[in-house]
Amino acid sequence: MTHTPRRRMSGADRRAQLLDIARDIVAADGFTALSIDRIAHTAGVTRTVVYQQFTDLAGVMTALLDRESAIAFAGLRSVDWERAEPDADRLGRGILAYLQAAPVSWRIFLRPPDGAPPQVRARIELGRAYARGVAARHMSRALGTAVDPDGPTQRILLAAIEELALLHLEDPAGCPDETVVSYLRSLLWWAERAEITAG
Repeated sequence: MTHTPRRRMSGADRRAQLLDIARDIVAADGFTALSIDRIAHTAGVTRTVVYQQFTDLAGVMTALLDRESAIAFAGLRSVDWERAEPDADRLGRGILAYLQAAPVSWRIFLRPPDGAPPQVRARIELGRAYARGVAARHMSRALGTAVDPDGPTQRILLAAIEELALLHLEDPAGCPDETVVSYLRSLLWWAERAEITAG
């Protein structure tokens, strides 16, 4: 009987595999569950193989964050229209499209980052600032007045949308697309009223 040797994985393929495993661990159990040992064990490789791709655990987290940020936040551009009138249904469909295109990536960013290194929190805050800016631009056009992206209305609105998105990702049957769009309509209505009252 002849033994066919297993083909070695390329460095790029191995790196992608290890990042997929790290992503799945973080998505399921949070950042505190991520370790070099667990990644190696799940991949069926030695710790040395993981260290060859990433200097240390912080290196794994940084590479994971870079990749998942690019995947998740690419979809945000789909709701950042320059001249279109704000429309809750269109916005809702855009949000659902980018959530559904990268659900695991979004679970990582929407779940509270307990145990995450500082660069994870910084990256999440950067994404939130971008999302608040998008929402403020839409609302500014709708109201005909400048809306502060860092003001209380935008912060409360984003927190509510994040929670709604997480509910949808974790239980799509219990929080279906129609429910997301319906709540989004109400949230946008509230935010516009809050800005008018505060202004």
